[in-house]
Amino acid sequence: MLIPKIKGLKYPDEYFIKFFFKERLHEKTNLKFLEFGCGNGNNLMLPYQYNNEVIGIDYDKTLISFANENFNLLKHNQKYSFYSADMREFVKKNNNINADILSLPNIINYISKIDFINFLKNCKNNKFYKNNSKIFIRFRTHRDFRFGLGNRIDNCCYQIDKDNNTTGEAGALNCFYSGIEMIDILRKYLNLTDYKIFHIDFENMALNGDTILNSDIVIWGSIN
Repeated sequence: MLIPKIKGLKYPDEYFIKFFFKERLHEKTNLKFLEFGCGNGNNLMLPYQYNNEVIGIDYDKTLISFANENFNLLKHNQKYSFYSADMREFVKKNNNINADILSLPNIINYISKIDFINFLKNCKNNKFYKNNSKIFIRFRTHRDFRFGLGNRIDNCCYQIDKDNNTTGEAGALNCFYSGIEMIDILRKYLNLTDYKIFHIDFENMALNGDTILNSDIVIWGSIN
Protein backbone atom coordinates (compact mmCIF):
# COMPACT_ATOMS: atom_id res chain seq x y z
CA MET A 1 0.00 0.00 0.00
CA LEU A 2 1.12 3.57 -0.71
CA ILE A 3 -0.21 5.09 2.53
CA PRO A 4 2.92 4.45 4.67
CA LYS A 5 5.05 6.10 1.98
CA ILE A 6 2.98 9.30 1.78
CA LYS A 7 4.71 12.26 3.41
CA GLY A 8 2.45 14.55 5.45
CA LEU A 9 -1.31 14.12 5.76
CA LYS A 10 -2.44 10.69 4.61
CA TYR A 11 -6.01 11.39 3.52
CA PRO A 12 -8.24 14.17 2.08
CA ASP A 13 -10.43 16.50 4.13
CA GLU A 14 -13.58 14.50 4.87
CA TYR A 15 -15.78 17.29 3.50
CA PHE A 16 -13.72 17.52 0.34
CA ILE A 17 -14.48 13.81 -0.08
CA LYS A 18 -18.20 14.51 0.43
CA PHE A 19 -18.05 17.38 -2.06
CA PHE A 20 -16.27 15.24 -4.64
CA PHE A 21 -18.74 12.39 -4.56
CA LYS A 22 -22.01 14.21 -3.77
CA GLU A 23 -21.38 16.60 -6.67
CA ARG A 24 -20.77 13.48 -8.78
CA LEU A 25 -17.33 14.63 -9.83
CA HIS A 26 -16.19 11.01 -9.78
CA GLU A 27 -18.33 10.46 -12.86
CA LYS A 28 -16.31 13.00 -14.85
CA THR A 29 -12.75 13.02 -16.15
CA ASN A 30 -10.34 15.58 -17.59
CA LEU A 31 -11.40 18.29 -15.15
CA LYS A 32 -8.90 20.79 -13.83
CA PHE A 33 -8.71 21.16 -10.03
CA LEU A 34 -6.98 24.22 -8.59
CA GLU A 35 -6.27 24.31 -4.85
CA PHE A 36 -4.71 27.06 -2.77
CA GLY A 37 -3.22 25.86 0.51
CA CYS A 38 -2.71 22.43 -1.01
CA GLY A 39 -0.16 21.31 1.59
CA ASN A 40 1.28 17.93 0.63
CA GLY A 41 -1.47 17.35 -1.96
CA ASN A 42 -3.64 15.17 0.25
CA ASN A 43 -6.93 16.56 -1.14
CA LEU A 44 -5.80 16.60 -4.75
CA MET A 45 -4.80 12.94 -4.69
CA LEU A 46 -8.51 12.08 -4.88
CA PRO A 47 -9.44 13.83 -8.16
CA TYR A 48 -6.04 13.01 -9.63
CA GLN A 49 -6.71 9.29 -9.31
CA TYR A 50 -9.97 9.85 -11.19
CA ASN A 51 -7.97 11.05 -14.21
CA ASN A 52 -8.13 14.79 -13.67
CA GLU A 53 -5.45 17.46 -13.88
CA VAL A 54 -4.51 19.07 -10.56
CA ILE A 55 -2.67 22.28 -9.65
CA GLY A 56 -1.67 23.08 -6.08
CA ILE A 57 -0.23 26.22 -4.50
CA ASP A 58 1.18 26.46 -0.99
CA TYR A 59 3.52 28.87 0.76
CA ASP A 60 5.45 26.07 2.49
CA LYS A 61 8.30 24.81 0.28
CA THR A 62 8.67 21.62 2.32
CA LEU A 63 5.02 20.68 1.81
CA ILE A 64 5.30 21.34 -1.92
CA SER A 65 8.32 19.03 -1.99
CA PHE A 66 6.22 16.39 -0.21
CA ALA A 67 3.42 16.88 -2.76
CA ASN A 68 5.71 16.22 -5.70
CA GLU A 69 7.16 13.13 -4.01
CA ASN A 70 3.70 11.82 -3.11
CA PHE A 71 2.31 12.26 -6.62
CA ASN A 72 5.35 10.60 -8.11
CA LEU A 73 4.36 7.50 -6.14
CA LEU A 74 1.01 7.32 -7.95
CA LYS A 75 2.57 6.90 -11.40
CA HIS A 76 -0.48 8.20 -13.29
CA ASN A 77 -0.26 9.86 -16.67
CA GLN A 78 -2.46 12.83 -15.76
CA LYS A 79 -0.87 16.25 -15.27
CA TYR A 80 -0.01 17.63 -11.87
CA SER A 81 1.75 20.88 -10.95
CA PHE A 82 2.70 22.25 -7.54
CA TYR A 83 4.02 25.72 -6.77
CA SER A 84 5.48 27.24 -3.64
CA ALA A 85 4.07 30.77 -3.58
CA ASP A 86 2.06 33.31 -1.63
CA MET A 87 -1.50 32.84 -2.90
CA ARG A 88 -2.04 36.59 -3.02
CA GLU A 89 0.94 37.13 -5.29
CA PHE A 90 0.27 34.03 -7.40
CA VAL A 91 -3.13 35.31 -8.57
CA LYS A 92 -1.63 38.69 -9.45
CA LYS A 93 1.18 37.29 -11.59
CA ASN A 94 -0.58 34.43 -13.40
CA ASN A 95 -3.67 34.10 -15.56
CA ASN A 96 -5.82 31.89 -17.77
CA ILE A 97 -5.68 28.75 -15.63
CA ASN A 98 -9.42 28.26 -16.28
CA ALA A 99 -9.98 25.61 -13.63
CA ASP A 100 -13.20 23.64 -13.35
CA ILE A 101 -12.95 23.45 -9.55
CA LEU A 102 -11.50 26.05 -7.19
CA SER A 103 -10.61 24.70 -3.76
CA LEU A 104 -9.77 26.76 -0.64
CA PRO A 105 -9.48 24.34 2.31
CA ASN A 106 -8.85 26.25 5.58
CA ILE A 107 -6.38 28.65 4.01
CA ILE A 108 -8.16 32.01 3.98
CA ASN A 109 -7.94 32.13 7.79
CA TYR A 110 -4.30 33.14 7.41
CA ILE A 111 -4.80 36.26 5.29
CA SER A 112 -6.66 39.47 6.10
CA LYS A 113 -10.22 39.97 4.96
CA ILE A 114 -9.15 42.74 2.58
CA ASP A 115 -6.50 40.46 1.10
CA PHE A 116 -9.11 37.72 0.69
CA ILE A 117 -11.43 40.01 -1.26
CA ASN A 118 -8.56 41.19 -3.48
CA PHE A 119 -7.59 37.55 -3.99
CA LEU A 120 -11.11 36.76 -5.23
CA LYS A 121 -11.09 39.77 -7.54
CA ASN A 122 -7.79 38.67 -9.06
CA CYS A 123 -9.02 35.10 -9.48
CA LYS A 124 -11.98 36.39 -11.46
CA ASN A 125 -10.18 39.06 -13.47
CA ASN A 126 -7.24 36.80 -14.37
CA LYS A 127 -9.46 33.87 -15.33
CA PHE A 128 -8.37 31.37 -12.75
CA TYR A 129 -11.65 29.48 -13.19
CA LYS A 130 -14.17 28.87 -15.96
CA ASN A 131 -17.72 30.12 -15.99
CA ASN A 132 -20.04 27.83 -14.07
CA SER A 133 -17.16 26.25 -12.19
CA LYS A 134 -17.47 24.83 -8.70
CA ILE A 135 -15.92 26.12 -5.51
CA PHE A 136 -15.07 24.32 -2.28
CA ILE A 137 -14.17 26.51 0.68
CA ARG A 138 -13.62 25.71 4.36
CA PHE A 139 -13.02 28.41 6.98
CA ARG A 140 -13.04 29.02 10.74
CA THR A 141 -15.97 30.48 12.65
CA HIS A 142 -16.22 32.62 15.77
CA ARG A 143 -16.86 29.47 17.84
CA ASP A 144 -13.36 28.12 17.17
CA PHE A 145 -11.11 28.11 20.24
CA ARG A 146 -8.63 30.38 18.41
CA PHE A 147 -11.13 33.24 18.25
CA GLY A 148 -9.81 36.11 20.38
CA LEU A 149 -6.45 34.39 20.84
CA GLY A 150 -3.60 36.92 20.59
CA ASN A 151 -3.70 40.56 19.49
CA ARG A 152 -6.69 41.93 17.63
CA ILE A 153 -5.57 43.10 14.18
CA ASP A 154 -8.91 43.79 12.51
CA ASN A 155 -12.57 42.87 12.75
CA CYS A 156 -12.58 39.21 13.87
CA CYS A 157 -8.87 38.85 13.02
CA TYR A 158 -6.22 38.05 15.63
CA GLN A 159 -2.46 37.54 15.55
CA ILE A 160 -1.47 34.55 17.69
CA ASP A 161 1.40 35.27 20.08
CA LYS A 162 4.79 34.08 18.81
CA ASP A 163 5.33 31.99 21.95
CA ASN A 164 1.93 30.25 21.69
CA ASN A 165 2.43 27.05 19.71
CA THR A 166 -0.68 25.22 20.90
CA THR A 167 -1.58 24.19 17.35
CA GLY A 168 1.70 24.87 15.57
CA GLU A 169 0.44 28.30 14.47
CA ALA A 170 2.65 30.56 16.60
CA GLY A 171 2.63 34.08 15.18
CA ALA A 172 -0.03 33.28 12.59
CA LEU A 173 -2.92 35.54 11.63
CA ASN A 174 -6.35 34.01 12.16
CA CYS A 175 -9.45 35.57 10.59
CA PHE A 176 -12.95 34.28 11.31
CA TYR A 177 -16.17 34.47 9.29
CA SER A 178 -19.84 33.73 9.79
CA GLY A 179 -21.66 31.72 7.16
CA ILE A 180 -23.79 34.70 6.14
CA GLU A 181 -20.73 36.93 5.82
CA MET A 182 -18.94 34.42 3.59
CA ILE A 183 -21.95 33.80 1.37
CA ASP A 184 -22.35 37.56 0.87
CA ILE A 185 -18.66 37.85 -0.11
CA LEU A 186 -18.79 34.92 -2.53
CA ARG A 187 -22.04 36.16 -4.09
CA LYS A 188 -20.60 39.63 -4.60
CA TYR A 189 -17.18 38.70 -5.98
CA LEU A 190 -17.69 35.25 -7.58
CA ASN A 191 -21.43 35.24 -8.25
CA LEU A 192 -21.94 32.18 -6.03
CA THR A 193 -25.10 30.18 -6.80
CA ASP A 194 -26.58 26.76 -5.99
CA TYR A 195 -24.58 26.53 -2.80
CA LYS A 196 -24.64 24.17 0.17
CA ILE A 197 -23.46 25.16 3.65
CA PHE A 198 -22.29 22.85 6.44
CA HIS A 199 -21.48 23.79 10.06
CA ILE A 200 -18.78 21.60 11.62
CA ASP A 201 -17.96 21.69 15.34
CA PHE A 202 -15.74 19.01 16.82
CA GLU A 203 -13.32 18.43 19.67
CA ASN A 204 -9.66 17.92 18.87
CA MET A 205 -6.38 17.49 20.71
CA ALA A 206 -3.81 20.29 20.68
CA LEU A 207 -0.06 19.69 20.50
CA ASN A 208 0.18 20.05 24.27
CA GLY A 209 -2.51 17.42 24.83
CA ASP A 210 -5.33 19.85 25.72
CA THR A 211 -8.82 19.26 24.33
CA ILE A 212 -9.89 22.13 22.08
CA LEU A 213 -12.96 23.03 20.02
CA ASN A 214 -12.54 23.40 16.27
CA SER A 215 -15.38 25.19 14.50
CA ASP A 216 -15.51 25.37 10.70
CA ILE A 217 -17.99 26.04 7.95
CA VAL A 218 -17.83 24.41 4.53
CA ILE A 219 -19.52 25.93 1.52
CA TRP A 220 -19.62 24.52 -1.98
CA GLY A 221 -21.48 25.75 -5.00
CA SER A 222 -21.18 27.20 -8.51
CA ILE A 223 -19.29 30.37 -9.46
CA ASN A 224 -19.22 32.53 -12.58
